[in-house]
Amino acid sequence: MKRIKNETSLLTLRKQIQTTQILLIILITILLTTGGTFIAIKSNSKAIDENLHNTSQLITKLYFYVKHDTQQQLCDYMDELVNELTNVDIISIVDTNNRRVYHSNHELINTIYDGVLPDFKKHNTNYFIEKSNGPSGPQRRTYSAIIDEQNQYIGFIMTIRLESSIRLITVRTILLFLIVTIIAIVVEILISAALFKKIKKQFFEFTEDFEGTKFLVDSMRANNHDFTNKLHVILGLIQIGQYKKAESYIQNISIIQKETVSTVVKAIDNPSFAALLIGKIARASECNVKFLLKDDISYHSKHINIPSEALVTITGNLLDNAFDAMNLSEKDVKELHFGVYTKPGQLLMVIRDTGIGIKEENKEKIFENGFSTKGNGRGVGLYHTKQLINSLGGEIFFETQENAGTCFTVILKNTNFK
Repeated sequence: MKRIKNETSLLTLRKQIQTTQILLIILITILLTTGGTFIAIKSNSKAIDENLHNTSQLITKLYFYVKHDTQQQLCDYMDELVNELTNVDIISIVDTNNRRVYHSNHELINTIYDGVLPDFKKHNTNYFIEKSNGPSGPQRRTYSAIIDEQNQYIGFIMTIRLESSIRLITVRTILLFLIVTIIAIVVEILISAALFKKIKKQFFEFTEDFEGTKFLVDSMRANNHDFTNKLHVILGLIQIGQYKKAESYIQNISIIQKETVSTVVKAIDNPSFAALLIGKIARASECNVKFLLKDDISYHSKHINIPSEALVTITGNLLDNAFDAMNLSEKDVKELHFGVYTKPGQLLMVIRDTGIGIKEENKEKIFENGFSTKGNGRGVGLYHTKQLINSLGGEIFFETQENAGTCFTVILKNTNFK
């Protein structure tokens, strides 16, 4: 139960770290993008004013070449100029009589300009920019004074950029930064996921080594108790003078121990899993349970992708459940049969005990969280085992008969632990 809690805590911690990392990436990217967008909008505003100013100066100079042309020639020339200048929406030329000599909207040509006249003396320059309203709506205007060859003021030119066009540029800028932000977040998350996957792999390798060491320690402790009991038997045989029986007993337990360890190590190539089984076999001996390994058991890590901690949790919980069931049994002979088999993409595990079995009314409840027939504070082992198996895309079944025993079967296919 403590192991389950530790594993749940580690899984929760891993998810919290991953979630926090992703949130930080998104937050930082959004903050940087927001700042970049604000700066870009401000830069666009300055760029628009500079473009209007430069364009206004250019148009003023070009006007001197066509100011003596006919009305139609002037109109055609200025229309072509407006079409070529993508950063200008409207051009309006007004003479000293406030008559519109030219306007991009031809309906306003030769009409009287009734707007605010530019005060070039106040601005102390022949060019200045201001926001205003005109027949076409809110706009940003550049006023340019027209000075003839005799240095006389003969009118002014308005170069106009509509606020609707400026807003369109702003929207495009925001959309561009939004697209860049989304792409940046996706790329950062992918890089983060790849890095986290590498860290997770290293973490699980460390965990597997730790679990292997822990279960070897547990195995040694169990073996220590087991050998202590056997030493008592040997000491008793010697004390009553049964030296031959003591010698035979020592040879027999030595052979059995070597054969058991050898069988497990050869059949199971996962150190943590092998250590768990050796420890459980030693515990079975303490509990007066005959732990029987199937002759053809085999586990190859290359066949199926399941981390050691998950494999150890599933197997350990099911074996402990079998021990508990047999501890309640009054049978003289108690047996626990264990088999595990793998092939590419698949795992089959079978654990059969000769315990008290499961009552009919409890069959639907054994995988419920907190359900137990062994008292309060129990009933989480099978629940977490089933949850873990389901998260791995596997299934667990059982067959049982009261006072005869229970057989649990676990099947995993194409497992990818996430």
